[in-house]
Amino acid sequence: MTPIEGEKNSASGRALILRSALQLFSERGYDGTSIDDIRQAAGFKSKASLYTHFKSKEEVSSAILQEIQEEEDRVLMQAYATARPEPLAQFAAMGRAYVAWSLSHRQEYTFCFVRAQMETLIQGKPDLSTQTGALASDQLLLKLVQELRKDYPVRAIADTALLSMIRSLIGRAVIDQEAFGAIGLEARAQQLIEVCMSVLFSEDVVLPA
Repeated sequence: MTPIEGEKNSASGRALILRSALQLFSERGYDGTSIDDIRQAAGFKSKASLYTHFKSKEEVSSAILQEIQEEEDRVLMQAYATARPEPLAQFAAMGRAYVAWSLSHRQEYTFCFVRAQMETLIQGKPDLSTQTGALASDQLLLKLVQELRKDYPVRAIADTALLSMIRSLIGRAVIDQEAFGAIGLEARAQQLIEVCMSVLFSEDVVLPA
């Protein structure tokens, strides 16, 4: 796909770069993809034209991450806003929305998951969800876990550690979706929710429908 005349300086040209880069990162990995690979895949004739949008591969990667996280945040906050105003119902709604979005956006979720793991394990940075300036949905989930502790058997593990374990579990399930066998997306999501709740709670808790 080649940008039409003038498109290289437009928002659609930027979006084309991000889509092309995400595909390459998914197929070849971050280290196996160069900025010139991205330029060619996006159909830009010169590095100068691509550099009007991004100066490096890292800038491209950061922009992809930001866009995906903003979309994920929007989905979770919408789920929270439409749930019954009770901590368990709100947490369950956000959890279901997170799992459903993750399973149906495998490429995007895997990119975020792998990048977060890279920054945590290799660069020694904390998980993205616990950094200052975390997404509104991340902060809200932590708050809901604190509220749930008042009335439900939430495990005696630090809130951030609990959410990190749940995210890791979801991440592995998203990457290894074939392991679920021949069941539909809805059934996969329900199974994953049940396992996540067993991590969060030390006893069985009936989630709101």
